Amino acid sequence: MSAVADPGRRRALLLASPAAAGMLVLLVAPVVTLLAYSVLTAGIFAVSGPLTLESYRSALENDLTWSLGRNAVVVGLLVAAISLVVAIPVAYWLRYHAGRWQMFVLFLVAVSMFASYLVRIYAWRTILGTHGILNSGLEAAGVIDHPSSLFIFDRAAIVIALVHIAIPYAVLVLFAGLRPLEPRYLEAARDLGGGALQRWRRVVLPLMAGPAISVFVFTFVLASADFVAPQFLGGVSDSMLGVQISSQFTQSGNWGLGAALSFLMLLVYAVCFAVTNLGLRLAGLHRIRWTT
Repeated sequence: MSAVADPGRRRALLLASPAAAGMLVLLVAPVVTLLAYSVLTAGIFAVSGPLTLESYRSALENDLTWSLGRNAVVVGLLVAAISLVVAIPVAYWLRYHAGRWQMFVLFLVAVSMFASYLVRIYAWRTILGTHGILNSGLEAAGVIDHPSSLFIFDRAAIVIALVHIAIPYAVLVLFAGLRPLEPRYLEAARDLGGGALQRWRRVVLPLMAGPAISVFVFTFVLASADFVAPQFLGGVSDSMLGVQISSQFTQSGNWGLGAALSFLMLLVYAVCFAVTNLGLRLAGLHRIRWTT
């Protein structure tokens, strides 16, 4: 038995080794390098010995860090909540009511994910800008007399752009979460006297809870860590922690502080993930399965 198992195990290890090597080079090595930067003494565009926690102390004692962190949390929560509220009915319609349009709409949603991130940011800057499509339309309709700057360089513009970027991911994850729930289950619930609200509460929502929370956490991380949209669409008071991290690496040259801020953000995200996973397990939602 062992003679048969050993070649199979070696074959499995051999097949997995390229993927493992890729993960080590592309994921683990950069993280370890960044961790080393965060505990080394920072110079100007350089780090050196000895080991120190000065970068972490500077990050935690800086009022600007807490202010930018609050901005990041607020933007992340807004984007996550709006994306989830918009994506749930879209995913539900795609699963149960799209009919022959289902694959075509899914194709459009998937294709939108391949559009350049910067192109989409610039597109929203064009739409919301002083001489953009929105201002031009309002002027043509006689709502305003001259171009307004109220639609750009504020938190609302950042949220709008990031929601547009996050929604395709949210729709696809929620649609995948609804796949095991066949229409006949909803028909059975209706035959048993369950109204629309009861069907949503007792049949649909328990199955969607896990994917929905995953979408919320993913979009929160995606939005709160962003550093491009705040620079192109936000105002001075709407900067976020990702902008400060980028600035430390590219402008100030304080690689130690930038690395420390990055790991503090990573720690926050790890805690959010652990709490979310624990909540799902305590609620028993991670065990929900539908069988035919």
